Amino acid sequence: KCSAPKVQKYYLSQTHQTLNDLAEERLPRGCIPEAERLRVQRPALPIEEGEKVWTLRLAFQLASELFQQNLTLVKWNSVKLRDLQDLLARQNMTYSECVRDMSVHLNLPIKNYFKELEDFLSHERFSACSWELVRAEMGSIISQAIRNAKKHV
Repeated sequence: KCSAPKVQKYYLSQTHQTLNDLAEERLPRGCIPEAERLRVQRPALPIEEGEKVWTLRLAFQLASELFQQNLTLVKWNSVKLRDLQDLLARQNMTYSECVRDMSVHLNLPIKNYFKELEDFLSHERFSACSWELVRAEMGSIISQAIRNAKKHV
């Protein structure tokens, strides 16, 4: 059974807060060159409720996979990082309960977005700065989802 919208919103907020808690500072000064190279097309959340839920489910699956990759160069608090990984996995499971047939939807914009983030990390050799930029980018996307959820809760 799909979780209640207030529960979904709570975990979105927790995930956003945990992403923010990982940051040691807004954008480390040494990361400006990487920031200039990060070019991703941020997808919009679909308006139709079923498509929106499926998109969020896919986004959390891909985010969960992304934040399991090569994190050896980041200087984030390991407990907070584990909390983030757990929250992303929980969100993935929460939204999985809401969708039945994943093969029906492709949702290429969200897949392309995460592919661009993954390619950026790989190109930057999973540097601490590249991870910091991806963390901030994910925070922006989750903020958008929270604002969107407030309209429906």
